[in-house]
Amino acid sequence: MLVLCVCTLDADAASRVLVVMSSESSQYRDCADQATSAMGGVEVVIKELSSIKKSDLDALSSDDVCLAIGAKAAVGIGRELDPSVPLIYTMVSDPEGLGLRGRANTAGVSADVSPADQFALLKEAYPNAKSIGMLYRSSSEWSMSIFRLAQEQLPGGWSIQAIDMDQYSSDSEAVAALIAQRTDFAWMISDHKVYSPATVKALLIASIKNKLRVFAFSPQVVKAGALIGVGIDPVEQGQSAGQMVIAVLRGGISAAKKLPSDATPHIAVNNVVADRIDVELPKKLVQKADYLYD
Repeated sequence: MLVLCVCTLDADAASRVLVVMSSESSQYRDCADQATSAMGGVEVVIKELSSIKKSDLDALSSDDVCLAIGAKAAVGIGRELDPSVPLIYTMVSDPEGLGLRGRANTAGVSADVSPADQFALLKEAYPNAKSIGMLYRSSSEWSMSIFRLAQEQLPGGWSIQAIDMDQYSSDSEAVAALIAQRTDFAWMISDHKVYSPATVKALLIASIKNKLRVFAFSPQVVKAGALIGVGIDPVEQGQSAGQMVIAVLRGGISAAKKLPSDATPHIAVNNVVADRIDVELPKKLVQKADYLYD
């Protein structure tokens, strides 16, 4: 799909923005629409990654900007785009692990929420929590950085039981080892090298069977079977990305990097899972959930 929006803005009249969505999902479309609105008066072309041709990228100059929505688009475009063309990404988890933060002429909005913010919500969900279990990979720099940050931001009196998946012959064995720790929560991190769709499914099934609380890194995973979690708002991500694009057009990539790049956390709660694992979540927490699955 291609959408062309042409407006007028004197300062940016010669510039174009190519918006590339990872897929035609409603979330990516909402993000793209909001980003376009935030850009105001720039020529914008919106395409799906599957329809992008090399000629589309070659047509961009250093005066233009490419906005990638979603990890698949960001990584794919990042490999092919000329380094002289600024790249802005949004709705991307683990941008460092994907190599985006180290890429030249690149800035963006992370879809990740800090461990401290996640722990605060976890404590609100279960005030008596003292231990959390997590899967990670020692071979993943992103996993290790999250692990170290979690240790720094862990509330006093709490402990982390960390399972290194690289030490197990299969992901299912690592999940079983995590379950065996009998921690208050299983804390999922947003590392694509840790959580494949199969690993997510294995953990969620095991958590229901063993009545383990799971704290997820996205509303989609909460909907699939985690008890609670945090996520991002595609509209907010689009707004921030659009502002970054305008900053690039007016002041270069350095101007975009001065803008906020962290995600605003939004709460997701699965009441069906709460019933199945015999957990009663605080009413105040359920009432303020942005995503509620009954």
